[in-house]
Amino acid sequence: MTRIAIIGGGPRGLWAAEEVIRLSRERGLPVPDVDVYDDPASASAYDVAQPDYWRVNVRSAIIRTGIGAFDDWRDPDDGFGEFPPRALVGRFLEDSWAVLPVNRIPRRVEDLDTAAYDEILLATGHACTWPGALPGAVPVYPAGSLDVVSPGERVAVRGAALTFIDACLDLTVGRGGCFRDGRYVASGREPAAIMPFTRSGRLMEVKPDPPTRVELLHVIDPARPAVLRARSLPELIGVIGATAARLADASGTSDTDASAEIDAVLAGTDATDDELGALRAGVAGTRSARAAVGLAFRELYPEIVSRYSYGGRATLEGFGEFAARMERLAFGPPRHNAERLLMLIDAGVVTLDHLGSGSAPEADVLVDSVQAPARVLPGTLEHRLVTEGVARLAPETEALDVEADGTLVGQSHIAAVGRMTEQVVLGNDTLSRAMHTTIPRWAERVVGSRGLNPDLHGTPPMTARLEPWMSALTPGSAAGLLAEYGSPVNVLETGAFTRNAAELVASGARNDVDVRVFYARKANKALAFVDAAVEAGHGVDVASYRELEQTLAAGMPGERIILSAAVKPDALLRLAVDNGVTVSVDSVAELHRLSALAAGRPVAVAPRLAPDPATMPPTRFGERASTWREALSAPVDSVRVVGVHVHLHGYAAADRVAALREAMDLIDLLSPIHPGISFIDVGGGVPMSYLDDREQWERYQSLRADMAAGRTEPFTWKGDPLANTYPYFQEPVRGEWLDGILAQVGPALRERGLRLHLEPGRSLLDGCGVTLMEVAFVKTRSDGVPLIGVGANRTQVRTTSDDYLVDPLLLRTQPHSEEVEGFLVGAYCIEDEIILRRRMRFPRGVAPGDVLLIPNTAGYFMHILESASHQIPLARNVVLGEDGPELDRIDD
Repeated sequence: MTRIAIIGGGPRGLWAAEEVIRLSRERGLPVPDVDVYDDPASASAYDVAQPDYWRVNVRSAIIRTGIGAFDDWRDPDDGFGEFPPRALVGRFLEDSWAVLPVNRIPRRVEDLDTAAYDEILLATGHACTWPGALPGAVPVYPAGSLDVVSPGERVAVRGAALTFIDACLDLTVGRGGCFRDGRYVASGREPAAIMPFTRSGRLMEVKPDPPTRVELLHVIDPARPAVLRARSLPELIGVIGATAARLADASGTSDTDASAEIDAVLAGTDATDDELGALRAGVAGTRSARAAVGLAFRELYPEIVSRYSYGGRATLEGFGEFAARMERLAFGPPRHNAERLLMLIDAGVVTLDHLGSGSAPEADVLVDSVQAPARVLPGTLEHRLVTEGVARLAPETEALDVEADGTLVGQSHIAAVGRMTEQVVLGNDTLSRAMHTTIPRWAERVVGSRGLNPDLHGTPPMTARLEPWMSALTPGSAAGLLAEYGSPVNVLETGAFTRNAAELVASGARNDVDVRVFYARKANKALAFVDAAVEAGHGVDVASYRELEQTLAAGMPGERIILSAAVKPDALLRLAVDNGVTVSVDSVAELHRLSALAAGRPVAVAPRLAPDPATMPPTRFGERASTWREALSAPVDSVRVVGVHVHLHGYAAADRVAALREAMDLIDLLSPIHPGISFIDVGGGVPMSYLDDREQWERYQSLRADMAAGRTEPFTWKGDPLANTYPYFQEPVRGEWLDGILAQVGPALRERGLRLHLEPGRSLLDGCGVTLMEVAFVKTRSDGVPLIGVGANRTQVRTTSDDYLVDPLLLRTQPHSEEVEGFLVGAYCIEDEIILRRRMRFPRGVAPGDVLLIPNTAGYFMHILESASHQIPLARNVVLGEDGPELDRIDD
């Protein structure tokens, strides 16, 4: 098992742990052993014990983890709005950690034990200390640090950014003050003055409101490609400036000087003498030149990150200084906190008199609200790795040099994500998982695809049990069948049919019970399987007039047919009587109707028994034993009772044993009146297994349960829980399963001289068919989800259950291409036209003209729900024989 160490238990460490575990589970691979080290002495930004007035600086809508969206997790009436407390987000993160099978270790890591782990990921976040910290100053974090400030003292605070606002709130609201009716109401425990000082003399701009939908579509989105194409910093600044100008125009607040103001803001030469006025304008929501530039930068930031990160920075000389100016405009406090700061200023608690002084004013307490910069800093683990030669700094930066998947340059199994890579990977300080691909790429490298089909596998893999003839189908032969018969086409082969039936008969022979097999025709309409039953001497179970008519025409003798239709029109009963077919009568009323239709001609019947609902689930088929005892207490005209029939749901051997015993009790009571009873027919439900691998099935069930409970990300179409599916892995099956039943009831059957009749459909057709469909297109849904369109519709590989849980095979006719992971969609013009509801992964790509082979579909999946809606023809059915493929007679 792979051993992984993640150094740092913050949001990025969580994301990394989730990704490697999710990928491992989705690919059916062993889940790695993950140790997560978290320094208990560090001040976590999401400490659950911190006060609720310390808020996140991103809208809650972007916050999500493996258990889902934060806004779905939280109480919708918590009153915190779209910028909730960091403590609340911390509790969400803790709940996210709680569902992961990881070892969380509260210990500071001073050195890496590379021999103990196969993979190591550094995700250490903010440094606790750094050389630029003010000596003797009080830090803002963790909560409680500012308790050293006594009421009435004067407090100087270095910095005027987000941490400064946290300090102001801690020294006011945290001491009993409150905001009411647009003003601050003091508690009397506040400092006499809170005095920020900075080198720049600037406050952060209030976070601009999001763009309107029109602005997003017509201003922001058209600018995104231009950012990616920018060849230099001036060209990039030009794109941002033009976007800001259009946003200012769209707001209706621009004037003739807007362009000049925007240029000044971009250059950092705009006026700094009225920061209080700028704060008031921001709180009022005014779309100023600063706000327009900040909004443009923020909305284009994903493209800026992509353009700058890794090698892109080499052609953006001077970007660092420009970005520092822009971040103050784009990522400032939300209006909620800016309003509070303004009220504190108006109340005289906060004064801006020393904002641009660059040095601390005279004060009783000095507070440092400047956080450690994003880079490799002395005293950190990553700095030690650099000094030891394990890691290196990227040229002309103070950041770790990393590959696109976070792997340290020069290493193969040590990686880093976060602030220590900031000058290589831009924008690490975010809760958003949409900004970067480093962690998913790292997880992809770590997990890989060991042992998986390199062309196609599902999520998670469900590898089909294949017959040799299925594996022998080539891309050329499959494409030829599609060219001749259209897409999709059902390909049939009857060899396994005869083998499967013989397995059941052999079980009877081992247990000295006469077992006879009646193929359930409803499982597949092709006549090839009727022909195989005729040739092998088996019978057929029919469920409609056309099934009976076709089966008789195929040469099956009437005495080897049982009619078990749920609804039996008079014409169907007459056809059965005319041909000596045994009728499974479903009710007393049907028995007497059959008696009248027979008009004196003898007809063989098997009354259908509804077993005691106290012993198994209730059924709509048949009548209770007491009803049949009364109805058959005397002979019935034209009726010859030859057996008892039972229709059971599911595959439980215990249910069959109970039903057989109840049927034998009924036979014991009926035999004196109806001495010709010779068999019990327990219908179908003979188990088979589509999969060979029990572990794959168990891993799927575990992953599905976690998805349904919200403990992991959905891997199905729209999160469909797939609550009703066939048991695709079963054991024992067929003969071995029947051995277990006959071991319990065989002696009683032999004592009464009774045969056991079975009506398998799916189990006889195991290994007898595949469905081929041509790939028609590859595209994305409007939200970017990849879609692989095929020439088929969802009724053609579907039963009454939720989905077909077996991986297709890709018969490639086109060259390899980029990986695609998405959903198979079909031809019907509806949104949920999905062929398979699990996500499918094509590691080496897929393209129009390729062929998908859906294995083992002969049992029910081809025909039971097939539809010709849209006037699209039904799939043709081709039988493979000694002389090559031929169209089945059902399609003549």
